Amino acid sequence: MKVIDRLENVNDHIDGFVKWIIIVTMVIIPTVMMTQVIIRYVFNYPLGWPEEAARFAFVWLTFMSACAALRRGELAAMGFFIQRMPPHLAFVLTVIARLCILIFLAVAIYSGCDMTSFVFGRGTRSPVLPIPMWFVYMSLPVGCLFMAYQVVISLFHQIGGTTPRRATGPSLAQHG
Repeated sequence: MKVIDRLENVNDHIDGFVKWIIIVTMVIIPTVMMTQVIIRYVFNYPLGWPEEAARFAFVWLTFMSACAALRRGELAAMGFFIQRMPPHLAFVLTVIARLCILIFLAVAIYSGCDMTSFVFGRGTRSPVLPIPMWFVYMSLPVGCLFMAYQVVISLFHQIGGTTPRRATGPSLAQHG
């Protein structure tokens, strides 16, 4: 088995994990917000925790969705310009762009780990829910790490001249 095949197999597992986080957060957000609306307007008793739970779920949803979109090739790109360039120039510029993305993600991972460890060390908890804040902060380094993995695999495929295995399941690009 080639190295790229092993990387793709790991990527499939990451994608499955990311999908479940997306599904769970997409269930949590409307459920807790609807609970808040019903309890506030029907029973005239506002709760504090639904807003915070929805906010924390949305933070995780943001980073996991970015990872899923990156794997499926659904993030904004400069394809219009790249397709009109000579192939060699397009290849070089795409590699440079992916390396710049990796540098950005490495800085985000480092900063996210630094913030997470700081909050973990202080033992900070969320104001309303008894959730440690490091759990919320961890979404940044985890999401960026998964995205960096996607970029590394795409670099291997580009340099090796192979086609990446795309994630299965519905895609916005297929329906648009």
